[in-house]
Amino acid sequence: MQVEIWGKAAVGLYLWEHILEGPLEERLGGVWSYGEKQIRNIKFKFRTGPGVVPDKVPKRTRNLVLVVNGREPNKVDFAKAWLDSLADLPHLRNVAVVLLGNERCENGWLFSYMQNNAGLVQAAFIVYDIPYADSEIFYQWPLGVATYRNFPNVHFQSVDVQKRRQFRCNFLGTVYPNSSRVALQTVINHFKLDDVCFIKTRDSWSPGESSESANDFRYALANSDLTLNPVGMNTECYRIYEACSYGSVPVIEDVVTPGKCRKGTDMSPLYLLKAFKAPFIYVKDWKELPRIIENEMRLTHQEVVERRQKVLSWYKSFKEAIRDKFVDVIHNKFST
Repeated sequence: MQVEIWGKAAVGLYLWEHILEGPLEERLGGVWSYGEKQIRNIKFKFRTGPGVVPDKVPKRTRNLVLVVNGREPNKVDFAKAWLDSLADLPHLRNVAVVLLGNERCENGWLFSYMQNNAGLVQAAFIVYDIPYADSEIFYQWPLGVATYRNFPNVHFQSVDVQKRRQFRCNFLGTVYPNSSRVALQTVINHFKLDDVCFIKTRDSWSPGESSESANDFRYALANSDLTLNPVGMNTECYRIYEACSYGSVPVIEDVVTPGKCRKGTDMSPLYLLKAFKAPFIYVKDWKELPRIIENEMRLTHQEVVERRQKVLSWYKSFKEAIRDKFVDVIHNKFST
């Protein structure tokens, strides 16, 4: 079976390079990029970049995974245009979608495209805690790392787990007014935690990334035992997966954010990660942080090393399990 994957959102690179571990090479000077990978009986062909447009895609495509962004209205319009264009592919028989969903889980626009509503899409893998994940049509998908900021695919064996790291924790990010990040900064300042942690904050968010800020962030992850994860628009953030890439334990603010993102009855976020028993530290209030740092001080270096290995091994196994599930779904849906 041949399956095309068209990446029209950055999360497509996480699927291809981090989950499926497929190769990627630029074509036409970077206008588009291409890769092939055989997994079991499926030959995946991945295409991404600005040169991948409805008029230029292979017209004989039979099996397709379309990766799109539905985070905000203009992105939804772009995703709809792509889904509408699929009607022009005469040989198309099977379609799945990987969707970077809305951070409030407001993705109702997609439902009319689903096969159970007379649409083309047989399965949708959606980021964030969608309440309707049923493992039959809708599947929860991990956010992953910020590939749009060129965060690398860090091989777990490249991380020096034995090295004594310079910092107990790190937080580099924007401190929004009236957010829990203000409370986190207050705790950091009051207990002088910036003496033992790598802290670098700013007052306003910037979508761009300078080489200096990118290097600072990766340095902080690689040289910290813990990575602090205050909530933003959603509890799930790129920082969680980026910390795992370097064996730095995510310390996560375990609260549900506004919106429709719910899964399970305990009103707890991060259903997918918790289902896979992620070895993280969860807090309800950042006032718990000083106690956590005190506990860190009591750990032996060997205990820190073993925990680091545990995080790296868990993340590797998690990506493999997500890959296997994805391939199983595509095989089962597209073979019928």
